[in-house]
Amino acid sequence: MNFNSDYLALALIPIISALIGWLTNWVAVKMLFRPLQPVRFLGMTFQGLVPRRQRDLAEKIGETVESNLISHRDIEKILQSDETRREVAALIEDQIDRFLAQQFASIPMLGAFLQGSVRDEIRLILVRQFQSAVPESLDKLMSKVEANLNFREIVRDKIIEFDLGKLETIIYGISSRELRAIEYLGGVLGFLIGLIQVLIIQYL
Repeated sequence: MNFNSDYLALALIPIISALIGWLTNWVAVKMLFRPLQPVRFLGMTFQGLVPRRQRDLAEKIGETVESNLISHRDIEKILQSDETRREVAALIEDQIDRFLAQQFASIPMLGAFLQGSVRDEIRLILVRQFQSAVPESLDKLMSKVEANLNFREIVRDKIIEFDLGKLETIIYGISSRELRAIEYLGGVLGFLIGLIQVLIIQYL
């Protein structure tokens, strides 16, 4: 009876250790977000890591986005690229063609006088005039962007205002497999530690 009881006790050590390891990691994973609001218990305040550090996370993420992901320089490169200038030039020509067509259609006498090479010359003058203003206009636009668009503040404010319940659902939805693996790993490590304890009890 004592022999069986001793072996049963030894067999339970790895199992109990595995349960403790799994439970510990399960609680740790849940405490990333839970509780969402501060809860006082036995004189201590408990709150999930993300809710408690939401503002700090928002500041760091905003700083990282502005420093390493996107900046005014990136927008400036796009605005000053040859592709953008070609697209703007094509848009200007299209708008001028539309404008002239509408004007000549609404004033038939004007269309009768301004035909052929004269009309083409007027179109060319207008196109050159507007296209010459493109670089300056893009520079002014970039100045407006720099003055009014702060990526760091935008990202920070969005994260601070973001609903933590939705964020929790998103993160768990994306990382559910990895988070479960962390929980199971706690059980495996607990089981191994229990086995080591059994070996120590038996042979030392």
